Amino acid sequence: MKRGQSSFLDRTNILAFIVMLALAAVSLLAQSNANYYAGGDYYQRQVIWIVIGGAVFFGAAIIDLRLIERAAYMFYAVCVALLVLTLLIGTAEEQMEFKRWIHLGAFNIQASEFAKLGTILALARYIHADKERLPGEGQPDPSPYDLRDLLKPAAIVMLPMPLILLQPDLGTALMLIFVAATMLLIEGVRRRAIIVSVLSLLVVIPVAWKTGLIQEYQKDRIYKLVDQTWEKVDEETGMIIETRTTQVEQAIWAIGSGGFLGQGNRGANKARLGKLPELHNDFVAPLVAEERGFIGMVALLFLFWIMVMWALRTAQDSRSHFCRLVAVGIASLFGWQVFINIGMVTGMLPVVGLPLPFLSYGGSSLIMWMLSLGILFNIAVKRGRM
Repeated sequence: MKRGQSSFLDRTNILAFIVMLALAAVSLLAQSNANYYAGGDYYQRQVIWIVIGGAVFFGAAIIDLRLIERAAYMFYAVCVALLVLTLLIGTAEEQMEFKRWIHLGAFNIQASEFAKLGTILALARYIHADKERLPGEGQPDPSPYDLRDLLKPAAIVMLPMPLILLQPDLGTALMLIFVAATMLLIEGVRRRAIIVSVLSLLVVIPVAWKTGLIQEYQKDRIYKLVDQTWEKVDEETGMIIETRTTQVEQAIWAIGSGGFLGQGNRGANKARLGKLPELHNDFVAPLVAEERGFIGMVALLFLFWIMVMWALRTAQDSRSHFCRLVAVGIASLFGWQVFINIGMVTGMLPVVGLPLPFLSYGGSSLIMWMLSLGILFNIAVKRGRM
């Protein structure tokens, strides 16, 4: 089939749809095994989220793309309002003291997950309107963004960031920066603006460290990464209360124990995985690695790679500037989140609390991904024609 045609039956779109179903199936298998190793009812709830997410996916896949563009700012505003509401009436999950969820009956909503997509849509609409010729106006300036031109896009990104950091959720805040930077660099940014932005970030990081914007537990995670002999000592008793051989070390042991072919379904070390924190969520990859081994993890990463390449191909084929930007944003969100999650569970990056797309437990995360991929599928089928 020619690339210029608009059809659901395009082989690339069918492949992406099959890969999405495969990731959903792997998610259910991983959550079922997480129940076995650590207890809980993750599998049952994940089934519910996948069913709801499937309905959201098909709804997003058939809606008029012009409505998505018109609703971009509204969706972004709702996400920001939910972030404010989280700080006011939010609840903590299990033993955590941080407010990251809005409790609604039997379910919890994590607004920061939807803020990722909301920021992508709002940023795409702004750049599209800024770069496209409007009726009655002259041709827009096609030149790369200068430092002054970045102020408004930066404001779109920076508005939800403090609300997310106050939860605190450093991982999601970093994702907003990475995704926005990717979208803007694709559009074109002058070298001077890039240098000034990087230098500004280098100033902000130590300020955030000293003022407490970066929490103590987040600092501990960085210490663990850079210091092989790190120990946390109680100032009153002088006793060691935490060492580096905790969560990440256990994850690395699980990954290494998988070997080439893995230990088989539910054949992993139950005692080790049962004690691994967030086994069902951020640290689901070590579970897969120990059971499926090197081959299984390569296959899983290949599925993620297919989704990112499909999103980038969709961006390339899009006739609309807005749709192209949305596709780039979703591709970068998917790619960056997989990269950071795998990096942190293997000890290459500090632990920042980012779930692995699709596989990690969580309704808000899964529905956000289904909504994002539904929009992307919509764009792919229509070649971005609005």
